[in-house]
This record gives sequence, structure tokens and C-alpha cells, in this order.
Amino acid sequence: MPELYNLDECLDLYADAFCLGRQRECLFLSLWGRDTALQELLARLTLPAADNGLDTLHLCQGDTRHPMVFGDMDRYSRRSARLRQTRFGTLVHVWLFDQRCITPDRANLHSIVLLDDEEGACPVDDQLWPRVRELCPLPLLDHWQAPVMTLLHAQQAVLPASFSQGPIQAWEISLDENDLALRLSGMIRAGVLTPEP
Repeated sequence: MPELYNLDECLDLYADAFCLGRQRECLFLSLWGRDTALQELLARLTLPAADNGLDTLHLCQGDTRHPMVFGDMDRYSRRSARLRQTRFGTLVHVWLFDQRCITPDRANLHSIVLLDDEEGACPVDDQLWPRVRELCPLPLLDHWQAPVMTLLHAQQAVLPASFSQGPIQAWEISLDENDLALRLSGMIRAGVLTPEP
């Protein structure tokens, strides 16, 4: 059974997984609770502070508190599932995640990839490579994966989320087109990247 975190702002809700970005912003949040409590929380996240709105949630377990910051709620997507009717109402599971998990920000060359953190899953770079190829404005051949991913890790262009809890791990991809073009052309001239495998 996963560890559950309760929310200071709504004691009727519980989180079983979440990922935080570099500025403690929400990248992914998995919540469980009654439908009315979830709807109230989601509504408060869209309101300004003057109208009893929220821009920060605090996920707590014992003495551990993790602040999670929300910016513009338009940049988040939501999926939900009603699980079953209980004595206290319908139990609902809501996933709230940054839209860059689905649609990369091509203008800024930034994306977020959510990975299942189970043991035995295929290597992280194998899971990140399709998104790197999709996001990169330069053509990348499949057999370049190992040296290009090594370069991106060294440049910190591919980084794990600053904090992940639960079975989901978030990775942030942020590319610099000019620097990447310069480095890739250098790798081609040096024979590290070749046209044929």
C-alpha cells in the first residue's frame, strides 16, 4: 500500500503520488477523496487569494510537509475516475498534471515526462528518448541515443523532478537549440555521431 499524504488545506483528501519541479511547482498530483471535497479544492485553485482561493497546497505526513505551488490553472490537465459508492459518498481519484506532460512546449523547447517508477521498467533514457526526439528541432537518428542522452545529462538539459513521491517519477527536458546544434555538429565532425549505426 502506498504512503498517503493528507492536505493541510483539506483534511478529507489524500495524495498517494506527487512530483515537484525546481520551484516546488506541481508537475503531477494524484488525489483521493469524496467528490464534493475534490470539486471544492479544484475550484479554490482557480480563485484569487482574496476570494478564498489557493495557490499553494501542503502535503503532510507526520512532521514532513511538502509545499506544492500552483500557478495558472489553465496549464494543468485533469483526469478523474469514480471508484465506488461508499457510506460517505462517491470515492473519486483525480490526477492533476502539467500539460507539458502531454504536449511539449515547442516554443521554449521544454517538456515533462512522467514515468512509472516500478522496478524492472526499461531504462530511463530509453523512455525519455522518444520525447527528446519529438522536442528537438534538429534531426536525431535513433542510433545516436546513447551519446546524445549522455550529453543532455551532462548539460543538465534532462533532469529528474526535484522531488517525487509514489510510483510516478517526473523528468524535465529543457533544450537549448543553439548550444545543442553546436555540440552535435562537433560530435559529427569528431565521428562520434555517424550517419550509419
